Amino acid sequence: MSNKDWRPPSLAQHFDAPDGYQGEFGWVCGFSADAAFMDDAAERFTRLPAAQRAHQGQIALALYLDPTNPQVRLQDAPGTAHLPLRDLGHKRFRLLHAKVALLGFRNREQPARWRLRLLVSTGNWTRQTLEESLDLTWCIEIAKEDLPLGDGVGQGCADIQAAWSLFQWLDTLFDTRLLEVGNDAGAKLARNRVKSWIDQCKPHVAGIARLFDNRKKSLFEEVKQRLSVSTVARNYLAMGSGFYEADTDDRAHSPGKIVKDLVPEKIVKDLIDKRILTKSADVDLFVNPYACQAIAKSVKRLERHAPSIVVRPAVAPEIVFKNAGSSRSLHAKFLFGANWREGSNVCSSTWIYLGSGNLTHAGFLQPASQTRGNLEVGVVFFPEEVYWERNRSVPEGGVVTNLLPILQTDLAENNGPKSGDEWIPPEAVFLSAPVSHLKWHQADGGGHLSAPDLGNVEIDVITPQGESCTRTEAGFFWPGSPPRSVSIRWKNNDKASEAEVPVVDEYGRIAATILMTIDLEEAWWQLAEFPLPPESELESEEDDSEGRGDAVIEPHRSGAVDTHRTPIRQMMQLIENIAARQTEVEKLDWILWCTRLEQTLGQAKESRTVKDFASLGLNPLSPLWIHHFRPSYAETGTTPEGALYEEILGRIESAWNVKDLPRIEGFP
Repeated sequence: MSNKDWRPPSLAQHFDAPDGYQGEFGWVCGFSADAAFMDDAAERFTRLPAAQRAHQGQIALALYLDPTNPQVRLQDAPGTAHLPLRDLGHKRFRLLHAKVALLGFRNREQPARWRLRLLVSTGNWTRQTLEESLDLTWCIEIAKEDLPLGDGVGQGCADIQAAWSLFQWLDTLFDTRLLEVGNDAGAKLARNRVKSWIDQCKPHVAGIARLFDNRKKSLFEEVKQRLSVSTVARNYLAMGSGFYEADTDDRAHSPGKIVKDLVPEKIVKDLIDKRILTKSADVDLFVNPYACQAIAKSVKRLERHAPSIVVRPAVAPEIVFKNAGSSRSLHAKFLFGANWREGSNVCSSTWIYLGSGNLTHAGFLQPASQTRGNLEVGVVFFPEEVYWERNRSVPEGGVVTNLLPILQTDLAENNGPKSGDEWIPPEAVFLSAPVSHLKWHQADGGGHLSAPDLGNVEIDVITPQGESCTRTEAGFFWPGSPPRSVSIRWKNNDKASEAEVPVVDEYGRIAATILMTIDLEEAWWQLAEFPLPPESELESEEDDSEGRGDAVIEPHRSGAVDTHRTPIRQMMQLIENIAARQTEVEKLDWILWCTRLEQTLGQAKESRTVKDFASLGLNPLSPLWIHHFRPSYAETGTTPEGALYEEILGRIESAWNVKDLPRIEGFP
């Protein structure tokens, strides 16, 4: 790539799996998100399109959002579980405003190799962030092979642990039951695997983490603590924020009164007191000129401040947003300090803060609390080789005006800055329901939906026509095909409440599309692709919450079907292929293999070959019981892996109606 073609990745591109890797599991926290962004992020993370993720029915990303954000449904962003807040009364923050993601990736060819990626964003996980906002992202990665001697590994491990501490804390506030359901090869296995990678980083922590949150102290206190290690005072400071205080002092309950303690003034004063900033420093404050709240009425006052604080409009860097120009609105929150001197293009003693916290009291000066402080996350780092201006000898990725929106443009005098509309937090709309999911049990004419751990709460399951499902001993009768999700109603303190919860099928798949009937040729191709998910046969399937009836899939691979082969030959070829493949499966993938085997052969139970073979009065699966056809760690039922395999093989025999038939001669 030439220097002029340099461009930083978008927020969505930060979810891309590294070459040779695919996403295992990840945690994402933010103020808001939408299905369009999260579906794109999940596809980049897992390397699977929506249809395959919907077919797989496994959770890859756990999403924690402020309860004011509407539910992101699994149907709209397959693989993404939007977790609800348990209880508004114990949320322990004014707004959940932190924007951080911790992602785990596993190497496809060498499953023991892994990578952890940590993101801190100033933008929300929304399409609007990608298309309209001016935001910033900080990203680091730690790979298994980096431990323990890689460059910067100690501090990177400290950052990983700081993020993990936050997500563990969020788990105490959010309803995580959905992450515990499904089969053992789903989110539970993937999540525990990534947790083990995080644990491997813990012994290598060194130094203070660059990443921090405001559960105990305000973001600004955390920033000052990290800057205090330097004895150099900087002579330039840039500040930017997408939102400032309202233009009246609501804290003083005095409508119409101008805010006295502007946060930017507080920042400058404290940095000078700490000798992080010189008394004669140049200070720029970047704003949205059409929505900068109290700053709009304080431009002259800030200019008279000592040192003078010059209010400037944020401008999107041309090289980053080639077609956006200055149309993007500032949403990034940042501080940038450095030293400059006449005749030099080098930014010396550079430091940067970026994070979720706006330059407001609730976002930057207060610790998290239910009434005063948002939950925020930030990061402070000290980049090297940063330059003030572009020239031929300077890489575009090292020019500060390409990295931050700090072009020194003057405000338009005629129009002037505007306060903009006041922002009022909306009401909470997504909170925990009595159940996180319903379980599907097939029955004649439909199925039963059971509600686990319902306790004393009474719920109704609602049909698409708005009627209550009939209650049965097994749960709630649902006519027709299994739905991907259902609406439930219940009373909460005598107030009617309603929520949509996913349905888990007999294979532990969550909000998954209908499994179609396949023949043995297709069954083998799905198994042959392991550990990758099978290629989707559902690309054209519409998203239908009522599900679809079973259908037969014709084998789609050229030359896959030999119509001259007898049912016996077809079956024996499948058994031989399975035996050869499963003896090569890595131990850490064994649970996933057993799940794939049960699901795939279950799809084939109605195929003509299975029925023809059963009519012969023999159990075609009997060869798979012998130890030669199993990996060494699962040769017998005395090991957990062997016991799991035998349990699943028994269920497949029952599904094929061959469990009580004689075994093939020569096999146990």
